[in-house]
Amino acid sequence: MKIIKGADRARVEWTARKLVEMVKEGSVNFDIDIQRGYVWKDNDKRSALIRSLILDRHIPPLYFNKIGEVYEGEDGKQRTLTIIKFLNDGFELSGLDVFTVINDEGETEEFDINGYNFSDLPECFQNAIKEYSFTICYTDNADQEEQADTFYNLNNGQSLNAATMNRVKAKSKKQIGILAKHKLFMEALSQTALDGHVNDDMVAKAHAILNAEEVSTDAKWIRPYMRKVNITNQDVTLLNKVFDRIYNVHSMIEDAKIAKRIYARTHMISIIPIIAESIDDGYSDRQMMEWFVNFFCGKKSPTISKTYNDAAGRGTGKNSAIKTRLSEIKKNYNLHFTNMKRLAG
Repeated sequence: MKIIKGADRARVEWTARKLVEMVKEGSVNFDIDIQRGYVWKDNDKRSALIRSLILDRHIPPLYFNKIGEVYEGEDGKQRTLTIIKFLNDGFELSGLDVFTVINDEGETEEFDINGYNFSDLPECFQNAIKEYSFTICYTDNADQEEQADTFYNLNNGQSLNAATMNRVKAKSKKQIGILAKHKLFMEALSQTALDGHVNDDMVAKAHAILNAEEVSTDAKWIRPYMRKVNITNQDVTLLNKVFDRIYNVHSMIEDAKIAKRIYARTHMISIIPIIAESIDDGYSDRQMMEWFVNFFCGKKSPTISKTYNDAAGRGTGKNSAIKTRLSEIKKNYNLHFTNMKRLAG
């Protein structure tokens, strides 16, 4: 009996200078399905990494999967992008203890680099950063499942948000990734949310609310759903049409307060089924805009339905709350278009 272990593993050493050059030339790539955006925004944390480079402290290895001549980054994106940002004078150092140096006269003195950009640093500090040697661990041609396992194992137990963890183990990562780039999410979500892959999370919830019988949008439910669900080409086509309609409806709403509600995550997911139904029913974007404005015009609450508003408060991700919101939306939709047909007739 012999265990089939998967891709071969290897280990090399790269200087920070070489790592940065390889990113620039494209032979190191962190823009892969399992990766999140740049989330290291705390300046003291970024500065602590630069201090470790200067003092030649131990830093965990960087992990890659080698496909041809390209190293795809499985772990180490935040550190690498922080180094690139600092070398380009992208932030000033902060929160660091003073360094002990030997000056040109051979005397020991303290040197404070807080407030310095890279270009402000003395040459010996710059060289220490660029010549720091990283341990690079990589596999040869690991498949997507092995890559996801590596990413998951390296980050499990750390402060990854639920959306990122969902994405790592999703069965239909490719389809989710395509849908998540829709202009709707680029406009509706903040850059911080996009960096955390909340758009991927929204795609999965949109698919679930259209297809699952006992749907929930809580993380403990949506995570296993993403691991097993197969998003078909037909699903992608429908979801693109739904996202197009929500985007178009939003652009037509003149009242900024009401327009903002369509981009609120709870409301956006809640209207997905009725948007899909409206496409089947042959209603136009403008007709759906008029319905949305009519229903979501509450003065102190999102909608004119107290039942919906109550179900959009605490516990919004529970199945019972979702069913209540969908029911109220459906009732109002039917009433609205029945009245429109009566008036037209």
